[in-house]
Amino acid sequence: MNTGLGLSFLRIINEDGSNGWAQVYARIPFDDRELLDKGALFGVIFGTDKEGWAEKDAELMNWVEESFNKIENGGELGDFFQKWRDKYPELAGVWVWILLKNGEREIMMVRSGGTGVALLRNGKEFNFSENMVEGKVAKGKVEDDDRVAVWTDGLSQKLERGRLTELDEAGVSLLNESIKTENLAAAGLVLDFQKLVRKEVEGSFEKMIVVSEKKADEVAKLDLADERYVGPIGLKEKLINWWMKITPLMTRPRENSKRKRLAVLLGVLFLGLLLISLITGSIKIRREAEIKKWKEFSEPIEKSLSEAAGLVSLNPSGARKLIQDSKSVYEINRAEFVKGKFVKDLDGLGKKIEDSWTLVSGEKESQVEEAARIDLVRQGFKGDRMGLTKDNQLVVLDGSMGVVTTVDLSNKDIKVTAGKGEGLGWMDAVGDSNNMMVLTGSGVRNAVNGQDLVKFDAAVVKPIVLGKFGGNLYVLDQGNKEIFRYVVVGNGFGERVRWLKLGQNMSIVPVDMAIDADIWVVAEDGEVERFRRGSKEQYSLSGLTEGMKISRLAVEPEGDKIALLDNFSGAVAVCSKKTGVCSQLLKSEKLKQAKDVEFDAQGNLLVLLPGVVGILK
Repeated sequence: MNTGLGLSFLRIINEDGSNGWAQVYARIPFDDRELLDKGALFGVIFGTDKEGWAEKDAELMNWVEESFNKIENGGELGDFFQKWRDKYPELAGVWVWILLKNGEREIMMVRSGGTGVALLRNGKEFNFSENMVEGKVAKGKVEDDDRVAVWTDGLSQKLERGRLTELDEAGVSLLNESIKTENLAAAGLVLDFQKLVRKEVEGSFEKMIVVSEKKADEVAKLDLADERYVGPIGLKEKLINWWMKITPLMTRPRENSKRKRLAVLLGVLFLGLLLISLITGSIKIRREAEIKKWKEFSEPIEKSLSEAAGLVSLNPSGARKLIQDSKSVYEINRAEFVKGKFVKDLDGLGKKIEDSWTLVSGEKESQVEEAARIDLVRQGFKGDRMGLTKDNQLVVLDGSMGVVTTVDLSNKDIKVTAGKGEGLGWMDAVGDSNNMMVLTGSGVRNAVNGQDLVKFDAAVVKPIVLGKFGGNLYVLDQGNKEIFRYVVVGNGFGERVRWLKLGQNMSIVPVDMAIDADIWVVAEDGEVERFRRGSKEQYSLSGLTEGMKISRLAVEPEGDKIALLDNFSGAVAVCSKKTGVCSQLLKSEKLKQAKDVEFDAQGNLLVLLPGVVGILK
């Protein structure tokens, strides 16, 4: 519906629902003078008490009408809202008053309860719901093409950020169908402000000018001397009069022709100057508009980059979020400037974003320095899993070959500890050269002599990782999302015990496990959970790059670092065990071939590549 304020509005309404009742109010004077004096009043309300709601709705509508009619000059929204709140304290709502002052539209808004208010201006959306204090009137000026939306509880999820651009007639119609289908009572208004057209009606009249002109042939018929020659009329005088009559007629066309040519010349000159002025003005306007548009695009990004640089030491996660948002805005809008005068500036801004991201994310291209060539022990030996022994040697398992080696990085001494497991399904290995144990789908066995140390019962569904701490074995069961402990008993191990305490559970599907004093597990999406003595600790990562696909986890034995391997994108994220803040993202094409990561006793980050153990730097 259109109003005389250059405003059209659409209603979102389902009056009766399972959650309560709702209504939309619009009070717009039909008289132009009243509209100018009072403006227009809009409201959306919501109540949870459905008993007698229809009667209360009619009563409220009558009260709004009476209150508006009593007002002489509009805009007293604070007083109106307080009276409404005193009379109907159980209701929540938003009230909007729009006035025309000094040729400009002024908007006032006030809200209570779980209501929402948002503005769409120049393609940017601003949500005022959290910043507007309940009961306090917010006031501002309306610009052409603004869109204001207000709504009650129940529509917040449906009108989340980025949805205002969709609220045309079709979008509102779909929204109305949605809330009716869900039996959800809700009310909303979408106010679209068009360009305000001002008309001034003034009385006017035209003076009718009648011009009388004698024709040349009529003048020529006169025989009187008129003002040309006075005296007796003879042949001589008649000749003189005749000559004097025709002379102006003969000369007038020449004079008129000269005047016309001069007028045409001046007209052409004027039109030329006007055309030049219009072209110049148009170019200037376009240039100024382009500059304005560029500033509106680039300045917020520049500001965010500056804020992120200052925030990186205090809140790395917040700094990364600022850069990610800026990068999204840049990618969405960059197409508007790729062919204009700001092409170089656009490229420069893109480089600034990338440089800022490198700064705040800790992202860098890393090198893998070769530490040991493990493929020399057996032809085709590549390696699947890698672990650290108590005497700081590496254990490397190649499950397909059924071979386990130990690697001493100090002297690059590599020994085959066990080598008869081909086809036996070895998945992980722990221990040392004297007592090497391997994990299979059916249990744990001694890799050297083949003796079964642990046989899994039906309660173990999908074992994927084997760990050892304090002489005891720990098995990560991905199928049950459990950790089972097998306590050392003599030369063997006791029965399976659920390590997690009663009431403690994993909330993720684990893909790997690491043990220091605590047990750490990680999901494919990068979520890490930390357990201490069978109970879950409060721990979460922040600043981890979105979209990472984690396959392996490593924990620094004595230090503060954990490492997460994403061999899909070729990256390792390094985070803090204490704070969970991820401060580095090490990238290398070689990491796309990596099978495992581990920290050595000195805190070096080791990576297992096909046939090679390297140090990531």
